[in-house]
Amino acid sequence: MTCPNCGKEYSYGSTCPYCNVDTVLFTGTVRTSDTLYNKALGKIKVSDLSGAVDCLSKSIYINKNNTQARNLLGLIQYEIGHVGEALKNWVISCGLQKEDNPAATYIETIQKNSRALERLNDSIRIYNQALNDIWQKSDDMAIIKLKQAVDLNPKFVDALNLLSFCYLIQKDKSRALSTAERVLAIDVNNTIALSYYNELAPAPRIGGGKSRRKPAAAASEPQNTPVTPYKKVVLHERRNVNFHIEGILALVIGVVITLGVVFVLVLPALDRGQAVQMSDMQERLLQTEEAFEYYLQERDQTITEQQGRINRLEAQVDEWAQMYYAQERTFDILHAFELLRDGRLREAVDALGGVDMEGLPPDIAERANEIRAVAYPQLAQQYFSEGFAAYHARPPDLEKARVDFERAHRYARHLGDNPLRGDVLYYLGWTYSRLDMIEEAIEYFERMIEDFPNHRYTWHAQNRLNAIR
Repeated sequence: MTCPNCGKEYSYGSTCPYCNVDTVLFTGTVRTSDTLYNKALGKIKVSDLSGAVDCLSKSIYINKNNTQARNLLGLIQYEIGHVGEALKNWVISCGLQKEDNPAATYIETIQKNSRALERLNDSIRIYNQALNDIWQKSDDMAIIKLKQAVDLNPKFVDALNLLSFCYLIQKDKSRALSTAERVLAIDVNNTIALSYYNELAPAPRIGGGKSRRKPAAAASEPQNTPVTPYKKVVLHERRNVNFHIEGILALVIGVVITLGVVFVLVLPALDRGQAVQMSDMQERLLQTEEAFEYYLQERDQTITEQQGRINRLEAQVDEWAQMYYAQERTFDILHAFELLRDGRLREAVDALGGVDMEGLPPDIAERANEIRAVAYPQLAQQYFSEGFAAYHARPPDLEKARVDFERAHRYARHLGDNPLRGDVLYYLGWTYSRLDMIEEAIEYFERMIEDFPNHRYTWHAQNRLNAIR
């Protein structure tokens, strides 16, 4: 049987002898987590995002290594505006599954599309400002900001629910109901939106006619007899009409009095009305300028805060990446140390490879140095012995000797002034010399003479160097 946790095979029993895991319970846990994941997929198909989040949260709680559930949970959180939680789940998923993980693509896509990330962060920042406005009982400003947040992210469920709440504060039930219906179109089982909808859903209308009232002017019938203030004058009567001086003087006096009333009462009143109107216009202009200046200040502050948020997010992503990179290097070193304890020197050195020691804990770096200190001398001696045998064989296998001596030199160069390194350089020079590769032979002979002037083969190396130059 194969353990589903560590992957090692064992002969009998329900408990793995290597990792001490109850395989039956472990398998049941994994199946339960997968069942919850499949259930969440079904809820997503019917737009039940709240139910899907609940199933996926339980799925990763049962099996934290279920990267599919974690990735899907991050997608839903990103969809409804919870960008930080989505990035957190995707980064954890990348740490659990390093290869063929779509979460890495999601993170890379967000980093490349900085404009979209900026819009989402703006919506979150404006939403938080709206919360402060509500606490300060400034629901008008909160509505304005929440509309801005929804414009930036139309599926920001939290902002839409808060906007419904603000409409309820202002007793605007129609808009509150419309906003709640908008949330339910995104998430059919959203608890907050359902409570608003059940409270505000109107009863069916009965009837629909409107009573019309006739205007007052139409109530009375028009009169057939025309009414006029003037009297009809005939020719013979006109002859008897006389114009007296008293009438002319009365007319002049009336005109003078009328003009006086106009200059004394009417014109000052008109001037005062124009002054009041001008004052109102100036006040409106001043209010408009102040509102525009406030908008500019808020925009500059928004840009500054958003840039700071982006910088913090980038720093956080870099920190997480460095953390997982250091963890990966630690796993490589521990694996190499296990191979060294099993006597598999070549595999231990290959597993260690070129692991960067910077930033690692001291005990881990010490194990890496211990691997090199133990494995390098033994591997150098082993490859040198194989090359020495091939070099002195009858007939000599110079090509195999060259390969073995090169491998020995790869490990011996870390041994400092160990005489074995001088032997390797000496035989490398002779091997290249016999293969007619003179430049390489000269290089190794010169290095041997320079680094080991008192070596037992130094004199022979100098004679051979003089002969091939």
